[in-house]
Amino acid sequence: MYKLPDIHDEAQRRVRKKAKFYKHLFIFVVFNVFFFSTSLFHGHPFKPLGVTFFWGIGLLFHYLKVFGLPGSGVLSNAWEEREYKKELERLKKRELPSHQIEEQLELKEVVKNYRDSDLV
Repeated sequence: MYKLPDIHDEAQRRVRKKAKFYKHLFIFVVFNVFFFSTSLFHGHPFKPLGVTFFWGIGLLFHYLKVFGLPGSGVLSNAWEEREYKKELERLKKRELPSHQIEEQLELKEVVKNYRDSDLV
């Protein structure tokens, strides 16, 4: 499906997405360890749970965007490829037959609607 340069561009784009997710995960872990340790020392061990919960939901959506649903293949790269091919086939079926396209593409004679003196 991809041409040679497109494969490299697509691979590079996917690696960047994965790297961004792993950076997001690392920051999530580091900050939550910090939040829980400081709140534990201050006597409020459950104070950062709200932040952790909602940030975790955001991290989950980021994971689903990058890797898709685990085990189901939905939203994965292979699923995207299959859906892309299905859409191409549907669009090809809706196109006009090839002989009708050739008839529409016939060249027509251009009618001159100006005088030569009008040209600069």
